[in-house]
Amino acid sequence: MGNAFVNATTQEKVYAICGPEFGPDREGSVVVIHKALYGLATSCERWHAHLSDTLRALGFNPTRFDQDVWIRLGTDEKHYEYICTHVDDFMIVARDPTPLMDKLQDIYTIKSISKPDYYLGNDYKKNANGNWTYGCKKYVKEVLVKVESIFGSLPKRSTPMVTSDHPEDDDSPSLSDTEHTHYQMLIRMLNWMVAIGRFDFAFSTSSLARFVAAPRKGHLDRALHVFGYLKKNPNRRIVIDSRDPIFEGSESALTKDLASEFSSVYPDAAEELDPKLPKPLIKELAITGLVDSDHAHDKVTRRSITGILLFVGRTPVFAMSKRQGAIETSTYGAEFNAMKTAVEETMST
Repeated sequence: MGNAFVNATTQEKVYAICGPEFGPDREGSVVVIHKALYGLATSCERWHAHLSDTLRALGFNPTRFDQDVWIRLGTDEKHYEYICTHVDDFMIVARDPTPLMDKLQDIYTIKSISKPDYYLGNDYKKNANGNWTYGCKKYVKEVLVKVESIFGSLPKRSTPMVTSDHPEDDDSPSLSDTEHTHYQMLIRMLNWMVAIGRFDFAFSTSSLARFVAAPRKGHLDRALHVFGYLKKNPNRRIVIDSRDPIFEGSESALTKDLASEFSSVYPDAAEELDPKLPKPLIKELAITGLVDSDHAHDKVTRRSITGILLFVGRTPVFAMSKRQGAIETSTYGAEFNAMKTAVEETMST
């Protein structure tokens, strides 16, 4: 949306003196700023409130999980329509987004209208099977240019981390102030890429992020190793696929009725449903959580590592790899701790 903030009015009392561009009759006059100009303290909040009022007038409501993802029932009452907003950028998900876009164009100046291509660091395209996929190849290419301008050409790496590596054991020299700043920059870049879907180096990033306060030369080398992996694999993508996931394992494990077994042990257990949960309009999608732990992985603190990967259908939607908050004295304890976290994340999903 062009000139987004000035669609809203400011709540601040801001004054200015007219310059010569206002003409000789008004030059030197004191004026009150009425619009939420860029740079004012409350302009972003005022624009968000203005956009929120507009979307509510169109029948949208913010979802409980993310206040910037808006939902409404489609006109045929057989599907939902969504609008994802981020300041003045937005994406519409609907069977026919044209009528909705026309209404928004009546209110705001829309700079460009197109199918999803690039949004918040992710690039979107369809694969050969017609499924939407997303990745962050464009962002990866940009950060690699920046990183190599500082550290020189990076060798390509096949893995984001050396097998059985333990950064906590590193006793190499501490980084200089400049190198320390560069290290923090690298970790911020990696954290953002993990957040937008590059789950393949979530563990490496989590391991190295623990040392941003006092990194060593070895930690910087490990961070550059991850960027070497990105250089070799810049376009790992996530395929959006609603089909049920494919499981591998023994037939007895896959066909066992765990729900009945759970009910026999906990007969009074019941799922707590959000009273504002939207009415389901399609077949329920399978939510699958994969979870594991590495007991006492950290050789210094003896804290275990939790690893989680959640799927909706066959689409990975959430990944976590981090140290557990307490020291577990057994593999069982570490596994149970990881499972608890996985269940909590699954419930929020």
